[in-house]
Amino acid sequence: MANLDLSFAITAYDRVLPLIDGEVKVDGVTLDYQGMPGAVPRVFYDQIKFNRYDVSEMSMSSYLRMRPQGFPYRMLPVFHNRTFSYTNVYIRKASGIAQDHPEDLRGKRFGIQDYQQSVGLWTRGILKLEWGIEPQEMTWYQERGEHMSHTGASQAAGLGLPKDLVLKHAETDFGTMYLADELDASIGLVMVPGSGIDRQRKDLSGHDGFTTLFSDPRAEGIRFFQKHGVYPPHHVTVVRESILKEHPWVAVSLMEGFRKAKELAIQRLQEKQPTLMVFGGQYLKEVTDVFGRDPFPYGIKANAKAFDMAQTFSLEQGLSSKKMPLDEIFPDEVLYSEEKL
Repeated sequence: MANLDLSFAITAYDRVLPLIDGEVKVDGVTLDYQGMPGAVPRVFYDQIKFNRYDVSEMSMSSYLRMRPQGFPYRMLPVFHNRTFSYTNVYIRKASGIAQDHPEDLRGKRFGIQDYQQSVGLWTRGILKLEWGIEPQEMTWYQERGEHMSHTGASQAAGLGLPKDLVLKHAETDFGTMYLADELDASIGLVMVPGSGIDRQRKDLSGHDGFTTLFSDPRAEGIRFFQKHGVYPPHHVTVVRESILKEHPWVAVSLMEGFRKAKELAIQRLQEKQPTLMVFGGQYLKEVTDVFGRDPFPYGIKANAKAFDMAQTFSLEQGLSSKKMPLDEIFPDEVLYSEEKL
């Protein structure tokens, strides 16, 4: 029987490369790797608006927002791009926000590339969870356009935002706004190159008028992880639902492929760290001491706390209308396979 051909769009993470280059085969499936046309922002936009790919990396926030509206994909519990995004908040030193005082963000002008994106979901959620700061206590500026953005694509599908939220669309890039004293804080200063929907930004990475909200972002991220046991996953993996209905076995085959690819990446990293990473062995030990051998666990039960936290944040922020039962999100065969755990 011939393999099932599936279009596949995902960032070339070290944990996924063995799948991309064909070293790890997926039983019964041939993955037609499309790359990431327009990088993460454009692929997510195309999935929200056009359902372009069979299997793809996808925004956690956008999925939680769109799935109750019939977004025709199921989620695999294979999570990517985990990061403590709130520790990457930058502040303008003259804004009146003191370092290590997130509560000073109240009443300030906060810049975000795309209000709906997972970076925003987790940052806003953690600011509320840890310091009681509500999104409505800030004025939000979105750098991406009103229409060609994840938020815009979802709004075109009939999804709104809380009425008491102040969200404005920036008329220029955040670097220019910062220099004109029109912005007080933002997530990051440097624009990731290659985006298909972002405007060019004036680079302020070497400017002494800006600094991180937290004086030690790494220590703050570790504090949060040790307190809550959550390393926030920003991106998920989705599979077209019609394919799973016709071929339910595909979900388990894909899960096995992703797990094998990740295990290869972990083994290789432990055996030999990249030569450009000076003191790589010591750094790897530090990471292992905090997160364990595998900081990127796959599976529903292994990520239950993180996934529930993401659903809670989405509901609190008015991005989604309800917390969805797991059987409305994950493929049946993945749920069944975890019953033995």
